Amino acid sequence: MVRPRGIRNLIEKITFDRSKSIEERIDEVFDMRQHLDVKDDKERLRNDVDYYDCMIRMIENEDTERVEDLARLQLYALLAETYTELEDYRPIYKLAQEVLEMIRHEDVAWEAMAETLPRIIDAVAETVYHHAEYEQLLIYILMAFKTGNLTDEFKGRVRKWMKLHLLLEESDWLDFRLTKELERAMADMFTQTELFKIMLDPKIGHLRTDPVEYTREWEKIYYDVEAELDRRLANVPRQMGFCFQYWAMKRELLMEKYGIDWRSPSQMNPRVMFD
Repeated sequence: MVRPRGIRNLIEKITFDRSKSIEERIDEVFDMRQHLDVKDDKERLRNDVDYYDCMIRMIENEDTERVEDLARLQLYALLAETYTELEDYRPIYKLAQEVLEMIRHEDVAWEAMAETLPRIIDAVAETVYHHAEYEQLLIYILMAFKTGNLTDEFKGRVRKWMKLHLLLEESDWLDFRLTKELERAMADMFTQTELFKIMLDPKIGHLRTDPVEYTREWEKIYYDVEAELDRRLANVPRQMGFCFQYWAMKRELLMEKYGIDWRSPSQMNPRVMFD
């Protein structure tokens, strides 16, 4: 998303002012955000992207002692949620990578992660970036385990991680983090019947999807493909049966341009009725 420099220049006048503490500048930016008039919700959200990003950059550049980790993760959560509300999913990849770079080395306190990382993970889950979601989930679960906080409330997160582990290509690249104790702790959350169901039917949601949708290659091209399909189908009425036309064109585009043999939801779920 390309934004005019005007609002960002106003924010950076505050965030670049090192005569004030980081906390004082954060308060000043939020005060500015509260009092700046906007014409509609979309403009407010677009402005929020600049507010949150400028404050993240300020902390990233100045917080060498890592005392503002909680504030930074809170801002990442707000930024991720803003992108999701805007339905602007591409930037979430870069955001997810920055968060991972921040938390991979296990020097971020659990207290900073506890309330913020679930919100970031939920935003990433709205995208096709399954590998980033998988790694964030594992780090979140691992830190909860190490700090004695891996309780039953994590069961849904652990179930999602297990399913992604079965669905993703290259899912073993993080196996070094999986100690036997952590594996046992995760497995103990489920009955044997539940574990078998996850292993036999790891699909996420109600419908089966083509395994190609869990590859890194898919993550790289997906939004380009969607943009091209929107362009090609711009004047086609969205009426009953449109999904089949859309899927046929998507299959053709994926094969012709990317050499990907993709199976549509109707092909993957032959007993389900679509309209």
